[in-house]
Amino acid sequence: MDIVGNLLIAPPAVKNNFWHKTVILVTEHHSQGSVGLVLNKRSQMSIPEFSNQLGFDIQLPGFIYVGGPVSPKNLSFLHSSDWHCSNTMRVNDDLFISSSLDMLPRMAAGDTPEYWRICLGLCGWGPGQLDAEIEGTPPWKHDNSWCLAKSSLELVFGNDHTDQWCSALDRSGLEFAQSILT
Repeated sequence: MDIVGNLLIAPPAVKNNFWHKTVILVTEHHSQGSVGLVLNKRSQMSIPEFSNQLGFDIQLPGFIYVGGPVSPKNLSFLHSSDWHCSNTMRVNDDLFISSSLDMLPRMAAGDTPEYWRICLGLCGWGPGQLDAEIEGTPPWKHDNSWCLAKSSLELVFGNDHTDQWCSALDRSGLEFAQSILT
């Protein structure tokens, strides 16, 4: 199953935990496991506040996002295709991830892509785990299986929190309906 660059959407049945109403961009999926970034859990820390803690002066609007519960100090810069640095990794044609030390000084100098989001932390799955969660293979339950949808710049960067979850869930339902009708 090739799901890199697609969205995982927590179904409405998932409640009362970290994954409640999450939207995750899958950035890696291979035999060794899977990695992703939660897109819609905004922290209370602003970009200027965060950058000041690291010794940079980035006066841009926005907030740091909680990318997931794994490696909470891991910094990922999710962005559009119009920007690259020394270790930029392609997710799909529209989305890229960078984590190089040179990205923050570049941002402080005003060098930013059109669309971007800074995340701390990430999501991780062991070999075969994500496929089993999606398929509802025991010990995972089918009623808690991830919903899937194709990503787009609008879905990834256009909004956040519950609005992003609702939009992604709507897209997932539409894509599912289209797959049945074709």
